[in-house]
Amino acid sequence: GPSLATALLLAALGGCDSTHHQNPSHPNFGDSEYKNDLAQCRKQNSKIVIVSGYDDRSETQVDEAKAQSCMTERGWQAVSR
Repeated sequence: GPSLATALLLAALGGCDSTHHQNPSHPNFGDSEYKNDLAQCRKQNSKIVIVSGYDDRSETQVDEAKAQSCMTERGWQAVSR
């Protein structure tokens, strides 16, 4: 079977938290600032849509591409660990 090293490598590559974000213009920013900015960027680039059906409900649709460019404008960069 595959060696233990291969299995560990695959586990490391498949880890959910293999990418983190850093802000070179604000080196002291961490995960909480990232999440805060992301929430703001997503809010700025979202719209409420009414989903009609059995019972009408509103849903927030986020333009993820615009939210991502908003994050880039704020200086965030994805960094692989």
